[in-house]
Amino acid sequence: MKPRVPPALLAAIAAMVLATSARAIVGGTPTTDFKATGIGLQVTDNWVLTVQHAAFGVGDTYTNGYGSRTVLARYDAPGSGTFPASDLTLLRLVPGSFSVPSLAVSADLFADGSFAALAVTISSPLNSGPARGYGFTTVSEFTTLIDPDDADPLGPVVVNYLISHDTAVRVQGGDSGGGLFLGHVTNHTSALLGLSSALLTDANNQPMGSAFVLLAAYRPWIDQTLAGDLADLQAINWVSAVPEPGTWALWLLGLGGLVVAQAQRRAR
Repeated sequence: MKPRVPPALLAAIAAMVLATSARAIVGGTPTTDFKATGIGLQVTDNWVLTVQHAAFGVGDTYTNGYGSRTVLARYDAPGSGTFPASDLTLLRLVPGSFSVPSLAVSADLFADGSFAALAVTISSPLNSGPARGYGFTTVSEFTTLIDPDDADPLGPVVVNYLISHDTAVRVQGGDSGGGLFLGHVTNHTSALLGLSSALLTDANNQPMGSAFVLLAAYRPWIDQTLAGDLADLQAINWVSAVPEPGTWALWLLGLGGLVVAQAQRRAR
């Protein structure tokens, strides 16, 4: 039986070329913050998570708001190699002359399908020249599989994508490897959910939304890779950042009960 792919995602999919153009994030705002964002996110002092289609190699230079460093080692996620399949790579950088703060990375997973819209921020390495950029949007769908050519001839591939169906604030050329952060924020102090990987388009090649690699889906591989590279002892700062629906429901129920109790006391 052919794996089921959500109908909303039976669309063309385009890699966001690593353009030198200053265009980035439709509906975005320039900023000098989000310093960890380059073509990939520097999640610890020496390690970067980036998209596999960025094609960094050993000896290449990685650059973000903290400066530039040489890539000493590269590791591709299992199943990657043909975009958009498992579009994720780890880079180990030459140690710098100063320490870069580690990012909090969300360990939360999602079930296939749609869910209540979750507020997020896209960060990009390019926007209005040398400044980075950010844009506020929402994600409302997760899929482990996507069919990049509508079942002919490739068939579904594993992607682990969070999806935004927002066409007003979306990724475009130059955004590959940018960050997806939890909440509407203007810096990178909230949890990192994923990396910008693809632009979703319809049959007429018109933008439908944005796709982001969910990092938590690759946590075992990420942790094993860092632990197996003995050049340093760094590890990802995984956090649980997305409230479960049941938790929110109980919290709201408790709040409602508190309001009723207060009203009853006032009525006595």
